[in-house]
Amino acid sequence: MSQQALMELTSIIAKRYITSKKKKEKSKILDEYCANTDLNRKYAINKIREFYYKEKIPKKRGRKNIYSSCADALLVQIWKIFDRICAERLHPYIPEAINVLSRFGYISSNKEVIDEVLRMSCSTIKRRISRHRRLNDRMLVSTTKPGSLLKKHLPIKTSCWDESRAGFCEIDLVAHCGGDTSGTFINTLQFVDIKTTWTERKAVMGKAQNRVFKRIKQIRKFLPFQLKGIDSDNGGEFINHQLVKYCNHEQIEFTRSRPYMKKDNAHIEQKNYPLVRKVLGYGRFDTKQQLNLMNNLYDNELRLYLNFFQPTLKLQNKIRIGSKVKRIYGNAKTPYQRVLECTDVPQENKDKLKALYLTLDPIKLKKEIDKKIRKIVSTV
Repeated sequence: MSQQALMELTSIIAKRYITSKKKKEKSKILDEYCANTDLNRKYAINKIREFYYKEKIPKKRGRKNIYSSCADALLVQIWKIFDRICAERLHPYIPEAINVLSRFGYISSNKEVIDEVLRMSCSTIKRRISRHRRLNDRMLVSTTKPGSLLKKHLPIKTSCWDESRAGFCEIDLVAHCGGDTSGTFINTLQFVDIKTTWTERKAVMGKAQNRVFKRIKQIRKFLPFQLKGIDSDNGGEFINHQLVKYCNHEQIEFTRSRPYMKKDNAHIEQKNYPLVRKVLGYGRFDTKQQLNLMNNLYDNELRLYLNFFQPTLKLQNKIRIGSKVKRIYGNAKTPYQRVLECTDVPQENKDKLKALYLTLDPIKLKKEIDKKIRKIVSTV
């Protein structure tokens, strides 16, 4: 008997056999089936039951796909353009990201696909980008050296600044020593404003207080708000008479963290990896050419890309539940958006930033950043 004929016969016999309630009638049906198919009696019973219940009870299909493959592709495209940020930062920024990319003609998807992406929840985005992630958690030795006895005259910041005002910044140096702290190498001086999360960077050769002081004054000119306070670690490049005198003259509040307590400078410490290490890696940079290339990158494309197109999260509250602490964050916004919302930033500065924002193309900025990074790394 052919396979097709066997299937047809089984479908007829299975219904009669299972629905029959009399034992003798079932036995007669089974005898008929075995006589026609030459199958073993026990095997025939199993085959009939398997066939009947497979036909009767459909297989579970799992969850239906809500979003199309085109929506997934558009989401991944946006995620890569905006530097592969986490879902919590990307989700609230997607509408603005689509507006920016549409302005420069980078999105060719139809309205239905765009609407699909806009409907995605934060959890859905997290699942869809997780397979594309590549993490690199490397650690490097600290290069912070204790400052002079002058630090005893500087107050330790034991409480938070008034975060309702822009201009209170944390500063730190990130060493590009490649794991070898001997000799002179380049450091990145980084500023982070606590209220707006606006960031600025400058490369400095070595850690001489004169050079660091010069870079601090240069960064101050780039800030879109007035500098009201700085908080540093206990390194000698910050704890010196030159900087203290300058801050007193300019009426800038100058505080320091407790020794060996990184959490006192949490705002700047958490930015060192994504804004410096992730950009330039852990190699050693120690030439004048590299210094100029790094400052060219910091002063132009990188500061624009990070401040205008990289949304950040800010902690709003902590709730202790037993031994655990639950952290509640506000919606992710770019530093540029936070500056526009800040009431103590001059309107003239806001208007300049708005005009600049409309001219910025994030894809061109990203390409130029990658090009300059390759040039810096190739000189090692």
